[in-house]
Amino acid sequence: MLAQTSYVAPTKTLSKAGYELNFSGDYFTSSSRVALDGEELSFEDGEGFQRMQGSFAGSYGLTNQLQMSVGARLRSQVSTFSESSGRDDATAMGLESTWLKLMYAFKPVNRLYYAIEGEYRYRPFTNKEFKVGDDATDMILGDDGDSYSFGLGVTYHSPHNNYFTVRGGYRRPGQELSDEVYYQAEAAMVWKRISLLAGVDGVYSLGRDPNEGETRLALNTGSTFLYHQENREWIAPYVGLNFAVGNLWRVELRGSQIVTGKSTDLGTGFGASLIRRSESSNPTKKIDRAFKSYDLEATISKVSPKAGYVVIDKGIAHDVEKGMVFDFYEFDYVGGNDLLARGTVIRVQSETSIIKITSRFKTKPLKEGVLGRARIR
Repeated sequence: MLAQTSYVAPTKTLSKAGYELNFSGDYFTSSSRVALDGEELSFEDGEGFQRMQGSFAGSYGLTNQLQMSVGARLRSQVSTFSESSGRDDATAMGLESTWLKLMYAFKPVNRLYYAIEGEYRYRPFTNKEFKVGDDATDMILGDDGDSYSFGLGVTYHSPHNNYFTVRGGYRRPGQELSDEVYYQAEAAMVWKRISLLAGVDGVYSLGRDPNEGETRLALNTGSTFLYHQENREWIAPYVGLNFAVGNLWRVELRGSQIVTGKSTDLGTGFGASLIRRSESSNPTKKIDRAFKSYDLEATISKVSPKAGYVVIDKGIAHDVEKGMVFDFYEFDYVGGNDLLARGTVIRVQSETSIIKITSRFKTKPLKEGVLGRARIR
């Protein structure tokens, strides 16, 4: 059985008949609010907003390049007020949304991996106008109206098994909000059982609020500016830590901070996810299993004219020894780790080594940047 990876790039799809189950939760607390004109508005003593969410998502590989996901999100939140305001705390709890998402991954170009995505989100509630005499402790659950989005993502996978991803697209977030552009940039350093990542999420409004210049419908939004706001925008950097657990599971931890924006709240968020991922049985599994059991990793820095010999960027300083066997792989999101060739170390220097190619498994050429792995023990 395949060992679980600690990181999956946002543009990677499941193989055909593979599946993933994602159980996640997050917590957000507001520190202040930002008006449409960018003015920051502090909370009074005793005033604040906290939100907790729990989500479940299931994904399935329809083909090696097309993935379908469905999910649902529950939300519970409380808006507190200062004693001087004379208002009781306002709360809301319930099913916030369900969604359907499709992602299609193109065949890679060198070390670049492209994917397109589309999502439809259904919200099962309708916000009602807040009138004098209504229960002030019953705030809205969120922005109502169905939403949809579509976008593009690209990931660069380095020879040292690190990743950099950029995503972006168009989103229509609800019936009372302006359409907007969402974007994300993420970098990840990945090892066998652990990965570290950092990135930024953001939203840029297209300035098409349906109520611009008119009086907005009065809703009980509590003390937060997260909902029912004109032309919302925000930027939220984040950091993450992932662990692979056993053969099928991984844990993802994330901390984020909304640092700037307008028509929104500034604040801090924390999240955790427990994910079970299983790729379908296919001939590449044995290769993938071997790929994950190596001790030493190197990259081809030079190839002889007839590709009978290669130079790698590791040597005596990295525990490379004469006679050691290296397997050379080309990573492919669609096909997995493609075993190209095998060779034996014939000369070792301090920082480099020369390897004689003894076996070829694919017609693909060996070239600079191809990954080589070996077992020390």
